[in-house]
Amino acid sequence: SSSAVMGDKFQFTQAPTADLEAGSSAPSYVPSALRSAKHPVVALFHFAFKAGALGSYLIGRHFLPTANYVMTFIFTVIFLALDFWTVKNVTGRKLVGLRWWNDIREDGTSEWIFECIEDDSVIDATDRNAFWLGLYVWPLIWALFLILNIISFNLDYVILIVVALVFAGSNLTGYWKCSKDAKQRLQQMQGQLAGRAIQAMAGSFGFGQ
Repeated sequence: SSSAVMGDKFQFTQAPTADLEAGSSAPSYVPSALRSAKHPVVALFHFAFKAGALGSYLIGRHFLPTANYVMTFIFTVIFLALDFWTVKNVTGRKLVGLRWWNDIREDGTSEWIFECIEDDSVIDATDRNAFWLGLYVWPLIWALFLILNIISFNLDYVILIVVALVFAGSNLTGYWKCSKDAKQRLQQMQGQLAGRAIQAMAGSFGFGQ
C-alpha cells in the first residue's frame, strides 16, 4: 500500500529471501567478531568504507597541515559516498533483508519505496547485530565531531561533518522506516494467525454455524 505525506508517496514491498542465503566461509582477513556471520565479507564492507572515511578525516584533521584541507575533504567524501551506496544497496539487503530507494515520477513527485522480508527469523544474529551497530553508531560519531569542532571554535571542517551526517542520517532514516514497517507487518501477521485460530476453534465447537 502507499500513502501521500507532504507530497511524497511511500510504498512498502516484500524483499526476496534469496538475498539472505548463506555466502562462502569467512576469509582469513575477516575479523574474528564477524567470522560467525552468514555473510562475513558483506559485514566487513559494512564497516570498511566507514573506517576509510574516519581515517581520512582524523589524519587530515589532526596530523596533516591545514594546506591539505581540500585533499582531506575530497578523500573523506569519496569514502562517505562509497559507504552510503554500499549500505543502501548491498549490506542492508544482504544482512537484514531491508532496502529503500526513492523514485522520481514523471509528474515530478517522489515515491519512497521500502522493501523488507516478512519472516525475519531467517536473518542471522551476527549479520543483524553488525548491521544495526554500524548504522546507529556511525551518525553518533559524526555528531560528536560536530560538537567538538563547535566547542573549539574550529569551523573549517563543519561542512564536511554536515555532509557525513546527511549521508549517515539518510541511511538511518530509510532503514528505520523499513524496520518499523517490518515490525508492523509481523504484528499484523500474528493477529491474522490468532484470528484464524480462534475461528477454527469456534468452528470445532459448533459456533458460528
